[in-house]
Amino acid sequence: MNKLNSKYLVLADQALFSGMSFITTIWIARSIDTASFGIYSAWILAIYLFVSAVGAWIIQPFQIKYNKINDKGAYLTFIFWGQFGLLIFITILINIFGYISQVHQLELILYFGFGFIFYDFVRKVLLVMDQLNTVFIVNLFVSLLGLGSMFYLTRAGKFTIENFMFYTSILYFSVFIFALFYLKPFQLNIIHLRRHFTYHVEQGKWFFMTAISQWWAGNLFVVASGVYLGAVALGALRLAQSLFGILNIILQTFENYVLPQTASKMNDSIPEGIAYLKNLSLKAAWIFTPILILSFIFAKDILVLAGGIQYAEYAFVVQGLSLLYVFIYISQPLRCIIRSLEFNKVFFKGYLITLAFAILFSHLILSNFGLYGVLFGLIVSQLLLIAYWSLILHSKNKEIWRSFISY
Repeated sequence: MNKLNSKYLVLADQALFSGMSFITTIWIARSIDTASFGIYSAWILAIYLFVSAVGAWIIQPFQIKYNKINDKGAYLTFIFWGQFGLLIFITILINIFGYISQVHQLELILYFGFGFIFYDFVRKVLLVMDQLNTVFIVNLFVSLLGLGSMFYLTRAGKFTIENFMFYTSILYFSVFIFALFYLKPFQLNIIHLRRHFTYHVEQGKWFFMTAISQWWAGNLFVVASGVYLGAVALGALRLAQSLFGILNIILQTFENYVLPQTASKMNDSIPEGIAYLKNLSLKAAWIFTPILILSFIFAKDILVLAGGIQYAEYAFVVQGLSLLYVFIYISQPLRCIIRSLEFNKVFFKGYLITLAFAILFSHLILSNFGLYGVLFGLIVSQLLLIAYWSLILHSKNKEIWRSFISY
């Protein structure tokens, strides 16, 4: 497959994945009341936290290391069963917590969360392996059946969050069965097992601390909005965030495909890796810019179209997120360079700074400015990340910084 087809297929896959997430969010928002949608959004935020936490130990080190080693089959076996074992361990802990605290419907949420995390894992593994046709077909299968199940439940008058999670969990389980047959994770190499384990522990500790800091830094203002402003405000914010799914297509493509490719190229030649990254970043700007401008201008129409007239008063949230995504886009190449160079400590400290800002000022900002404060906090957090990463990259390696600026 030539490079041009590869790029389009990666974008198509991410478009399918993010598009399905977008459609599901809109479907649910229109099918249940605003308060229930806010509660559902809170559960989804929690699942994303576990995606980040588990991925920190398994998939993130794998994205950097896979293309640098020879014994790929044994390494794939290690990360597959490592992912599975870690999820089982977390599930047991959460079940114990649920039994003690008597949380209702926890088992169904666990099945759904477990399935989604493993589905996300399989997608990312296939992308790192450059199995682009396969990951697209798997994604298409899940998306079509997912749409079919939502359509059936709606037509039958049975659409509830519980039924949606049940049917989707079955879909995710089928992906696990497929991965067993396709990846064949049964090539264990005892000699290299300890080395892989040590690498993942050494790298994963920074990724894990970063993942937790990153999630809280990015979502503390969002979570706090539910506490300070109620479930309706949280639902409105999450609905508005889902509208930027097309931009998340590009951001996730950077994370799942561009990052491993950049790391591989920088391993051979740093200028070549940076040139590759900058070329894709500049092309992405042609997509980002018009979407952000249109989102800002037609914010109210877009939000009402997505969620209904009850969300009209929250149009300013879409406008604020349009500004936020400008800075998210700017930070993306810096993020890729730092991760490719395995400056994991720097990566972690950047999010630790933003988390500290959120903890110190979230109460003051939200209690006085409400959802406007949420948007302000998220934008300042991104500015802090850009400033810190730029400063450190410049001081640590001026040659890399000059290459990044000049290409």
